[in-house]
Amino acid sequence: MPQDTLEAFVEESLRRSLERGYHPTIFQKMRQDYGLERAIEKLVESSDIQSGFARLKDLGLLDWSLEAAVIRFPGSFPVKTREYAGFRLSHAKDRTLRGRI
Repeated sequence: MPQDTLEAFVEESLRRSLERGYHPTIFQKMRQDYGLERAIEKLVESSDIQSGFARLKDLGLLDWSLEAAVIRFPGSFPVKTREYAGFRLSHAKDRTLRGRI
């Protein structure tokens, strides 16, 4: 990545997602409406499983998820967002939590 910034990370994530046929339209709309960091906070802090997280998991792109962005750029997000992101990522493979993260 040419720049190690949150914006560059998200752009690379979008590029990789599009290459694999996934178009994260909800995130893109929220990004436009709320700005990058607030859109990520809202999606990551939602108690419902996010379709984007599940799709990235299925595509083998969890390292490029919004949750991964939060962990990689912790200074850009509040503690609550970091906790949600960490929980989802650490439990993504736990079958007993399927549908809850």
